[in-house]
Amino acid sequence: MKSVCSFKKIFLKILLHQQIKIMKSKYLFIASLFSATLFAQTQKDSIKTIEQVNLLVKKKILERKADRLIFNVDASIASQGMDAGETLANVPMLKVDENLGSISIVGKSSVNVMINGKMLNLSGTALLNYLKSIRSENISKIEVITTPPSKYEAQGNSGLINIILKKNPNLGFSGNITSGLNQRTYHNGSSNGTLNYQTEKLSLSLKTNYIEGAKRSNERYNILGKSQNYSESTRKDMWRDLTPSLNLSYKINKNSEIGMEYIFGNDHSGMDILNTTQNIGPDLTEKNLITNTFHREKSPTHTFSTYYDLKIDSIGKKLSIASNFYRNDNNTEVNFSTLTLPENTIQDVKTLSQIKPQIFSVQADLELPFSFGIIETGTKFTQFKNSADLKYFNLENNQYINDEEKGSIFHYQEENYAAYASFSKNIGEHWETKAGLRYENTAVKSSAKNFTYGQWFPSAYLSYKQKKNVFSASYSRRINRPSMSNLNPFRWYENPYSYSTGNPLLTPSYISNYEISYTYNNKLSSSIYYVRLKNAFGQVSTLDGLSQNSNYLNHYNNNFYGVNFSYTDTFFKFWEATVSFNASYQTSEVFNINAETSNGYSVNYSLNNTFSLNKNKTIAIFLNYDHNLPYRNVNSYFKNFFEMSSGIKISLMEKQLQINASVNNIFAMRYKANIYFNDNEQSFNNYWDGRAFRLSVNYTFGNKKKLIQKKNINFEEKERAQ
Repeated sequence: MKSVCSFKKIFLKILLHQQIKIMKSKYLFIASLFSATLFAQTQKDSIKTIEQVNLLVKKKILERKADRLIFNVDASIASQGMDAGETLANVPMLKVDENLGSISIVGKSSVNVMINGKMLNLSGTALLNYLKSIRSENISKIEVITTPPSKYEAQGNSGLINIILKKNPNLGFSGNITSGLNQRTYHNGSSNGTLNYQTEKLSLSLKTNYIEGAKRSNERYNILGKSQNYSESTRKDMWRDLTPSLNLSYKINKNSEIGMEYIFGNDHSGMDILNTTQNIGPDLTEKNLITNTFHREKSPTHTFSTYYDLKIDSIGKKLSIASNFYRNDNNTEVNFSTLTLPENTIQDVKTLSQIKPQIFSVQADLELPFSFGIIETGTKFTQFKNSADLKYFNLENNQYINDEEKGSIFHYQEENYAAYASFSKNIGEHWETKAGLRYENTAVKSSAKNFTYGQWFPSAYLSYKQKKNVFSASYSRRINRPSMSNLNPFRWYENPYSYSTGNPLLTPSYISNYEISYTYNNKLSSSIYYVRLKNAFGQVSTLDGLSQNSNYLNHYNNNFYGVNFSYTDTFFKFWEATVSFNASYQTSEVFNINAETSNGYSVNYSLNNTFSLNKNKTIAIFLNYDHNLPYRNVNSYFKNFFEMSSGIKISLMEKQLQINASVNNIFAMRYKANIYFNDNEQSFNNYWDGRAFRLSVNYTFGNKKKLIQKKNINFEEKERAQ
């Protein structure tokens, strides 16, 4: 019995011990589960708190990098509910002039515009019309690169503007529709739509843009010397442009991607011109010309681009290969009829021109990040071709007779071979450095001459950041090659005696940019700069009896010494203001023309104001003012010019619906200048229909599940086809 009882006691002890272990395990499991739940909830609350804090932290409007100034569009109240052209006007240092059809850095010359690193094949009014199709809500940031690094084409006067669009599209379908009205003397309308489809691997985007409109211009040009010539043109410019585009990309795997883009431009434009010219000869003999001109132009363009990207390893080494093709088949017909008084004779003339610029390029870029810095290197080949055929016909006995002496045929081919290398490195927390070297060798064959030249284009940048202060210094050398229209010797006649023409003997100009800049608290941006422009070219007018002719010449060198600053801030939580100021001093020297230069200065200042009318900042009004004081440059004196604009912006349906109404150039200012030569004085007084009322409505729709990065194709050299 004792042994049985002992066995029971031992068994009960073992059973009790096992029960205690099981109970401990259960309690440990429950405790672990509770702890995990508590940890997960804490993590979720922390993430939520971080997200709330991030929402409360406002993104800085300005950022300074070693080689560029960055303007964050989302951080600017003034830039909401606007198109890309209007947004650029809000960026410190930039000036958008619709009257001149130009975008420039204040105090410097015009710049080239890129979208996501891709150079736009547009200039003047066509460029500004294209920018109207891009909404500010789709822009992430705008980079102002006053001294471009060696990776970019060396072509261009004073720098680049790079508009970075937001990552788009979302998974599934998305898109937007925009319609706009621009009322000047004549009605102008625009509409564009974008439809995107995105999966994890495939990205497809279809966009169509349509613009139709007209404007009225009045231009007066006088030449006073031994003879006196007074010319005035009243012109109606008309355009109709339909531009569909298709963008496709596919991720082969996690390390490689291919893509293509095709853009078709179907541009129809025209001008109806009434020109009156009074010519008084040295013997006081007077002749008057009255010319009616009918100008019609068709310019279909094709752009096709492809790319292949390969990630070589997990630390960021990357190879990119891209090719681009562009072609324009331009056909223009100009008919003009001139009444000559006092002879009371009529001369009817017709010109027909065919211009076919074509561009092909292929490039390879390699990015190599290492622990000691980042190396970038690459090569590029570009070929330009252009053929132009102009025929000039006189109407005789109701038949047009070809005048071969006034016609012209021009062929041009340019091949450019380029290679570059750059090195960048961050030294500690405060220093950022970058240096590069680009070499371009160019061979030209044309109807006028054949020649070859090679040039080196260095660039260097140094930046120091300490808390709210950023100091930077930069240098780059660039080249400005003549465009196709600058080179083409065909004549555009204003009347049987007066014409403008290109010059096939033009040679490139060279630009050296030096800049020291300072940024404080992402609000104040200032710089001191020096620009050396050598062998610059431009259009020069001459008077020979009754004939007033304009031709392009290399004829001056320029030195610019300047300073600019801007300050952007928000006051009283509802008023965003940007104050900008630029002053420069110029010295010039001329050659190939008979003129004397004088040293000059220029001063420009502007004040942009945006006032939010509600707490959510969905309704705002703006009032902007820009003023150029009279200034001298080379042998010209430009007169006082100021511009004021105002409007209202409304955002509805969580920014899906944007409405913007504005009035520009309220006081309808004219551009005036005098140009001095040793044997004559010239002047112009022009108005290009600057005062305008604008109304635009934009609606965005689609899936917003997930954003995926989209490859952007780079085609920098198309600008020169203009």
